[in-house]
Amino acid sequence: QRRILGPGHPDTVDSVYDLARALALTMKREESLSLLRDAVNHKVNADEANELEKSADWKSLRGDPRFEALVAEAQKRAAANVQKTN
Repeated sequence: QRRILGPGHPDTVDSVYDLARALALTMKREESLSLLRDAVNHKVNADEANELEKSADWKSLRGDPRFEALVAEAQKRAAANVQKTN
């Protein structure tokens, strides 16, 4: 997807986000954080930002300052996107 659609295409970002979640569920923290950082840098919607904070899928990453920083960044970007559309 990255090669064909590009790293910022919504389908690519969704796939990277989903893979990051799968890796978090299998306790592969470093790989998950790396992909999640990529997804957040390219665009995460408000639902995904809220899910990062609340879903049990991300339990293995909670408490890691890198994850907490990504959650804050995702929420900040989601809020900015909402303001742009209003």
